[in-house]
Amino acid sequence: MRILLILLMGVLFLSGCENLYSKFYDENIKNKNISCVKINEKDRILRLRLIRIFQEEKINVKESCPYTVEVKSKFLSQCSSPYARSVGADFDGFLRFDLKKGGKILYRCQIDWKGEFDDGKIRDLVKKMKEDLKRKKALR
Repeated sequence: MRILLILLMGVLFLSGCENLYSKFYDENIKNKNISCVKINEKDRILRLRLIRIFQEEKINVKESCPYTVEVKSKFLSQCSSPYARSVGADFDGFLRFDLKKGGKILYRCQIDWKGEFDDGKIRDLVKKMKEDLKRKKALR
C-alpha cells in the first residue's frame, strides 16, 4: 500500500511539471493530409534537434513543403527583467509550434514546463500536434 501511494504521488508530481495547449485557427486542417513540414527556427542547435525528432516521429521535413512550422521558444534564463528574475515565474520556459500555410496560421500548440529543457519536451509537443491533426499514417 505504501509503495502504491509513493508511485501515485510521483506520477502526480511529474505530470504537474508541464502543460500542453493547442488551438485550431482553421478547423479544415483536421481533414487535410499533411505530407511534410518545413521548420522555421533561427537557433541552429534547436532546429537540428527539432528536425531529428520530427523525423523520428515519421514526419517528413522538407524545405520545399507548403506547410511551415514556425517555432517560438523562451527560456527563463533569457529573461532580463529584474522584476521577473526576483519574483520568479510559474514556468521555466515554453516551446510553441505555429503551423502555417501561405503565411496563414492554421494551428498552434505549446508546451510550458518547469525544470530542465530536454528532447522529451520537444517529442511531447510533436506528439500532441500529431494527435490533434489525427495523423494516422507515417509520412516518408
